[in-house]
Amino acid sequence: MDLQALLRGKPFLSNKQVIQLVEEKFNIEVKRLKPLDGYDNQNFLVEGSPINYGNSQKQEMRRYSLKITNSKLSEEFECLKDATYMMQYLCGEGFSCPQPLSSKDANIFELVKCKNLALHGSGDNLPVNRRSEDTFMVRMLTFLPGKTLKELTVVPDNIFEEMGENLARVHTAFQSMKLDHKPMMEFGDRFIWSLNNVHSLQSFLHVVEDAEQKQMIKEVLDDFQTHVLQRRKDLPQGFIHGDYNDVNILVEQTVTDGGSEVHMSGFIDFDDAYYGCTVFDIGIAVMYALQSKTASRDRAVASFLKGYGRVRRLNQLEKSCLYYCTAARFAQSLVFGLVNYASSKDEYVLGTQVRGWEALQEMWDRGQTVTYQKWEFL
Repeated sequence: MDLQALLRGKPFLSNKQVIQLVEEKFNIEVKRLKPLDGYDNQNFLVEGSPINYGNSQKQEMRRYSLKITNSKLSEEFECLKDATYMMQYLCGEGFSCPQPLSSKDANIFELVKCKNLALHGSGDNLPVNRRSEDTFMVRMLTFLPGKTLKELTVVPDNIFEEMGENLARVHTAFQSMKLDHKPMMEFGDRFIWSLNNVHSLQSFLHVVEDAEQKQMIKEVLDDFQTHVLQRRKDLPQGFIHGDYNDVNILVEQTVTDGGSEVHMSGFIDFDDAYYGCTVFDIGIAVMYALQSKTASRDRAVASFLKGYGRVRRLNQLEKSCLYYCTAARFAQSLVFGLVNYASSKDEYVLGTQVRGWEALQEMWDRGQTVTYQKWEFL
């Protein structure tokens, strides 16, 4: 999958277009529309009520999450359909994740062709080479309340432990899911954000201006090839979330006799899901824990791995690969963030730049053995 095509495929629909789309496709009268952050896609909080033609009774106001998927990713609609089924399956297993809703034509998604406008309605502001009309997959999901992990001023250690336990439970649940894994495995082999394709970063290293940082990324790519990809066939495989990060984890504050507590309340966004090495998912989660707003990065990872290990134990090969998977995801997020920003000028895609370089440099300089000691992962 070509990165530039992915960048060109990001949707920029106007509020007017979105309201019309929601009413026509999902029979929902929109009362309020709020844009939400999105890296490759366009997301909205929709507040409205079902349109019940011929019935004068007032319908209850509800909140929904609308996802308009990147046009390039929308070409993978069979895999996105499977990812949507994964959400349905986990909801049925008691997990707190979005539930896809049917359109008025009884579809869990709609493919919609429409004009792709700039965010503020000015065609002159469109990124270079963006097509004026495209086809997007559109889904309406139940809205999960709560803040994202990224919104917290400081993330307490218990959240990371809960995240780890939840991810391990997800991996265990997926082992029993009846879904043909071959299409999702093939998607993982071509998806630009899959760790299977981390070597594609070689073509974009020119965006890294600092010579020492560039050299570190090269070392990460070489070591990932040697220590992980060459042994990939021996690693446990399964369906994975693919983007278990600080903007896809939801938390809620609860009041107790002793004050208040913050706990994980749900998780969202399965568009990067595929079938691959389970340790990839863990490495991705650890990478985002390392760049979260926490009192101690190493303690955050130790808490996450403690929670994960309570449900599912990694074998020795997975343990040896985790360090390199974490570093490889850092490389992806840092380099692709710079490439994306050069095209979009969207500050949101630079999230990892704030703490990512420092966190990667620290773990890479001290090496795997010392890092695992710090993570209490021995």
